[in-house]
Amino acid sequence: MLISIAVKNFRSFYEKTVFSMETGARLRKYTDTNTHKRKQAHLIKSAFIFGGNANGKTNVINLFKLLKALVMRPTRSEVDYLITDTFADNSEPTEIMIKFLKNDKVFEYTIEYVKNRVITEILKVNGNGIFARVRDDITLPQGFETLGQYIRKNQVLLFFAQNNNIPEAKEAYEWIATDLIIPIVDDIQYSIFNELKQNKSLKEKTIAFLQAADFNILDLELRERTIKIPVPLSLKVIDGEPELEKGDIVEHKIPEIYCVHRSNESEQFILNLDNESAGTKIFLLLAVYILQNRTQNKVFLIDEFDSSLHIKLTELLLNLFNKWNTSSQFITTTHAFDLMDRELRPDQIYFVEKNRFGKSELYSVFDFDDPALKRQDYQYKSRYLQGVYGADQIVDYTSIADALGVEDE
Repeated sequence: MLISIAVKNFRSFYEKTVFSMETGARLRKYTDTNTHKRKQAHLIKSAFIFGGNANGKTNVINLFKLLKALVMRPTRSEVDYLITDTFADNSEPTEIMIKFLKNDKVFEYTIEYVKNRVITEILKVNGNGIFARVRDDITLPQGFETLGQYIRKNQVLLFFAQNNNIPEAKEAYEWIATDLIIPIVDDIQYSIFNELKQNKSLKEKTIAFLQAADFNILDLELRERTIKIPVPLSLKVIDGEPELEKGDIVEHKIPEIYCVHRSNESEQFILNLDNESAGTKIFLLLAVYILQNRTQNKVFLIDEFDSSLHIKLTELLLNLFNKWNTSSQFITTTHAFDLMDRELRPDQIYFVEKNRFGKSELYSVFDFDDPALKRQDYQYKSRYLQGVYGADQIVDYTSIADALGVEDE
């Protein structure tokens, strides 16, 4: 589970910015339904990030994408560049510090880097150092010390350490690689639907789940489509002379999902999942994860989860994220302001606001010094729309009317 993540010099987050899933001090609101109580930390089950368009909400999700890519896609040689995405494309270092729970242990991983080298990198477990590097000075656990000489300056030590079977590094890598889940509705990983083929009960539960949420889906069909693709050209040396050899045509199977809908009492029609709405895709994806119990100790990061969803479905998801959730966390960006007043704690409501220099600031309602925030009947939405928390969409109607050549009455 995620405890916190901090970043400096990433996209619109230039100054050090901290996002925490730890519960607010002395806050008792919805403790039983909206928080996870663990021996090592008390954590909120979900966080909702609000703010105007282009203020930087999505960059919170993108930060986790960067971390996954940085750790999981190693450089292949010393001439390769590390993945960077700095504020205004500057050349200053990016720093990421993440703290999380896995296997009842607290992991702390820090990396500071520029595109051609890692400057510092540290992994701690329960406060004990596992490995550390400061430029070319590398410290590894006992028994692995000699491996330090093989680490390139542009090589992420966490990947190298797990690849060489350092146990704690393997656990940390696994958490970043498999426990951080970022569903992308336009690029669904069809492998999670494989169990629907063999498990009739799971398929029936999934369909019942969708129908209970008023989706007009009678059945799910998993098919495979065969396409023919050429193997890339190969270079061979024949009698001392190089010669290009044309690649063979091979068959490649692509998994596809089709949703069966009812058009009237006696007729049906079938749609490829690619042609379904974004709301249907994200709901189906979450349903399969939840019903397969694949949400155990996972952190889901969903950008604009309420997109294309009716407000009643977003409220249903709110129950899935909080009341009915026993072991996972959900972090979402959203414009569904009504959710602010739907049984959320102040430490679950985050805002992102960008200043006139293009720099974003991230903060929660709990950060405001206001005793009234602890009241059960506090109306967050109305205060937000009144501009109390900032992070609003400022629309200059007069200037837009002038540009259109119309009167702003």
